[in-house]
Amino acid sequence: MWFPFRKGWSGSTGSARGNGVYTKLSFIQRSETMQDVFSEFFSLKGKTAVITGSGRGIGKAIATMLARAGADVVIWDIIRENAEATAKEITESTGQKTWVYLGDLLQQEKIKEYVQDILALCGKVDILVNNAGVQVRKPALEITIEEWYRVLNTHLTATFLVTQAFVPHFIQRGGGKVINLGSLNCFMAVPDIMPYVASKMGILGLTRSMCVEWSKYNINVNALAPGFVATELTRKLFENPEKKEWVMKRIPMGRLADPEKDLGCLAIFLASKASDYINGQIIYSDGGWTAA
Repeated sequence: MWFPFRKGWSGSTGSARGNGVYTKLSFIQRSETMQDVFSEFFSLKGKTAVITGSGRGIGKAIATMLARAGADVVIWDIIRENAEATAKEITESTGQKTWVYLGDLLQQEKIKEYVQDILALCGKVDILVNNAGVQVRKPALEITIEEWYRVLNTHLTATFLVTQAFVPHFIQRGGGKVINLGSLNCFMAVPDIMPYVASKMGILGLTRSMCVEWSKYNINVNALAPGFVATELTRKLFENPEKKEWVMKRIPMGRLADPEKDLGCLAIFLASKASDYINGQIIYSDGGWTAA
């Protein structure tokens, strides 16, 4: 294919026609340029990422995409079957190293031990994704104190404790990337999930506080905040036609988020060199919900 260029532009010239000089572009060269940009700013080659709650759902999607970008990944979950299946799938599809680690984040007194186990397992960690989550969906008057603490401890307390345990390692290595999982509920409340909303609004403050305290160590802490995502949990929710209609009419783009494309790719960006100057931010990927 031939493209017209103005006189004076550099490049190998082909035939002259009228006042223009034509040159044949090398698509291989253009491709190499794009690859250079990706390799320099977006590649995670040589990096190791830990993703909590990554046996399925959003965590699995993020782990898969980080591996596709070149990272080795630790699949941290509490269900062995899910974790091992995900690790096997990622290794077979990407060729990256994967490790499985089983640890219950509600056993708070063991979290520092878990982190030391992981560091012994893979040698070093560059990226931490605090993804593990749980949901209790019922009117606030019916929520028990046990359910309240289970949701807050899984989302908020575990995010703090796991990150706190990894930070000395990041400082020793000269920096690190932390991605917390927020939600559109960092911005707004919806009915029947009060503990979840409270915990996700807490993630907003926690993310900013971590940034303010640890950015001097070259540690980036940001939060990825999805709207409704096409996962098994959403499928079950949408078995109720009224709830499905309520959700879908509030998404300007008219569709659910794709976990790999709409969240995993954003995680690659937040884990990569391309986001080095972004810190303490909540990045929404919600199809326009919070803008409407």
